[in-house]
Parts: sequence; structure tokens; C-alpha cells
Amino acid sequence: MKKLSIIILLLGFLVSGCGTENKVANDEPVNGTGGGGHGIVAGEVAASLTRQSPLVFQYEVKNQTEQEVTLEFTSSQRYDYSVKNKDGEEIFLFSSTAAFLQALGEVKIKQGETLSYVIDLKRLSLEKGDYTLTVWMTPTGGPKYKAEQEFSVE
Repeated sequence: MKKLSIIILLLGFLVSGCGTENKVANDEPVNGTGGGGHGIVAGEVAASLTRQSPLVFQYEVKNQTEQEVTLEFTSSQRYDYSVKNKDGEEIFLFSSTAAFLQALGEVKIKQGETLSYVIDLKRLSLEKGDYTLTVWMTPTGGPKYKAEQEFSVE
């Protein structure tokens, strides 16, 4: 039983990775200097949310400090997001529709580096109207680096 636990733990670390992948796909991380590549600007970690095209957004967490930032996780989930209608009612929560591995993991964001995720809302089949997208990291502790963007579906 102990060997099985060790194997599962090692597989969890292998699958969760360390957050240094350079993937560009729906809901996948992209590490780099993004956000214009301006390096260290201020002494904080800043989150932003930018519309890339209709219903496609880029969520970025930029380390503008002089130290590497480590985010620790208890599952393979790294971020979550919700969509609310104009009345403030939550109509979609990403984590309620996705499955995640239960494995410890971490993401390290070096000084001046940006962690980026693409959020594609096209599959939600949203009706015409005004909405708010809120995205945040899901570490076990510390700041969640929340970002919000209002958008409309025509």
C-alpha cells in the first residue's frame, strides 16, 4: 500500500508539472515575459485580464517583485473563473464542470516573468447580453490574484 501511495504521489508531481510549459491552447499556461515584456516595474504581483477576441480572454499574473514567487496547490487546478450575468448571478463556474487530479504541485514565477492562461468562453453558448468574467488563481494560501473584465455578447 505504501508503494502505491508513493507511485501515485510521483505521478501527481509528474502530471502537475512546475508551471514552466509554453503551451498555447484553451485554458493552458504560457510562461514568458508577456504583458509587453517590460520586466520588473513595481514591487508586487499583478493580475490582469485582457480580451483577445470575442469570448477569448488572456489572464496574466506578472511577478513585478525582486523575488521568485511560489504558488502551492493541492490539485492539478491552477486557476478558476466564473461568468456572471448583468444581475450578478453566477451562470458558469469553471471548477464545477472540470475534474482535477488530487496531487500536490507548485508553480514558480521568476522575477519579471508572467504566467498566462487563455480563457475561451465560446463553448458556453452565451445569450446576447452583458456579463462579467472573473478569474483567480487557486493556491492553498496567500493571494488569489483576482482579475475581472466586463464584456457583451452581441
